[in-house]
Amino acid sequence: MAKIALVTDSYYAVNGVSRTYQQLAKYCKSKKINLDIFTIGKNKKNTSNGSVNIYQFAAKWPVNYYYDLPPFDVKIISPGLKETFNKKEYDIVHLATPGSLGIAVRSMINKDKIPVVGVFHTLLAEYASSWAEKGLEKFPEYFKNPTAGITQAAVWQFLKWFYAKSNIVLAPSKNIEKKIKILERPTEIFPRGVDIKTFNPSFKNKKNKKITALYVGRLSTEKNIDLLVQIFKNYNKAELWMVGDGPYKQGLKAQLPNAKFFGYLKGKKLSEVYANADFFVFPSITDTFGNVILEAQASGIPAIVTEFGGPKELIDNKKTGLIVKANNKDFKKAVNYMVNNPEKTKKMGKNALREAKEKSWDKAFDKLFKIYKNLI
Repeated sequence: MAKIALVTDSYYAVNGVSRTYQQLAKYCKSKKINLDIFTIGKNKKNTSNGSVNIYQFAAKWPVNYYYDLPPFDVKIISPGLKETFNKKEYDIVHLATPGSLGIAVRSMINKDKIPVVGVFHTLLAEYASSWAEKGLEKFPEYFKNPTAGITQAAVWQFLKWFYAKSNIVLAPSKNIEKKIKILERPTEIFPRGVDIKTFNPSFKNKKNKKITALYVGRLSTEKNIDLLVQIFKNYNKAELWMVGDGPYKQGLKAQLPNAKFFGYLKGKKLSEVYANADFFVFPSITDTFGNVILEAQASGIPAIVTEFGGPKELIDNKKTGLIVKANNKDFKKAVNYMVNNPEKTKKMGKNALREAKEKSWDKAFDKLFKIYKNLI
């Protein structure tokens, strides 16, 4: 049976990447597949759970470059990493994230000896460009725009180097698979799944009659949340619920005094918020997949997404949700449609639920292991 090394700088964080690999750990444990997870955190510790081992390394010279993402270790090779990794004999190395731990293992492996699977989870170049624009917002356009463009190009060059040793690079959606052709590596789709026991309409216990729009995700500029501010700032036909945290939280609270902010939620509380909303709003133009869309659909509510990135591939337009242009006029028109047509909204929610039931984590990981098998 294959022995897999999974390298991810993000395992315990609250995001789609972490959720994916936490689910992979459950899958491997249930099937007694040997999985070693290499990750980074505040402290060095090793844990085991059945056939799954987690090796967490502490950053020696940490740089906290973003609000809730794991630190980047300037030292790159964490103490003990090389010894722990090299004493194992792996059939597959799965490089999940291009952080300091990913860079360290990438520099240590020889793809001619061990097959390497790279996974593209995040539009890092677009994120970096967004952060650059935000950081330079007080500068004139003739300086700000070229700087953001240069930043984006530089990140793509880094990603090209990072994935150069990968035998194959997996994308979460067709849209992203097209984008990563720039990496000049073979590509394939690695889909995601949803836990329909955790996200389910049975958690609905809504008592108030106010129509509610729900957003779940990081509260940050790269998620294009300013679009929600424009729409809901003076909107009285529906209440906006915001689940998550991030550097933009206080600014959002000031601009959206009528919105309800839940912070980070998990378990039953998160399931209830999903099930008790009427529809989901996701204005992001940089997401490669959008696990939260699947969670909303499994909860029986339709979603409004933009025409950019991976989320649109989860929506059958006007059947399970709405796909719109990423501007105030079109997104607000979609919100009004959901609010003014409650029966059609409920019908879209039922259709979304039906489709979500077909997207299990087991099916997603079955495909991943077929890709592993072909490489081995």
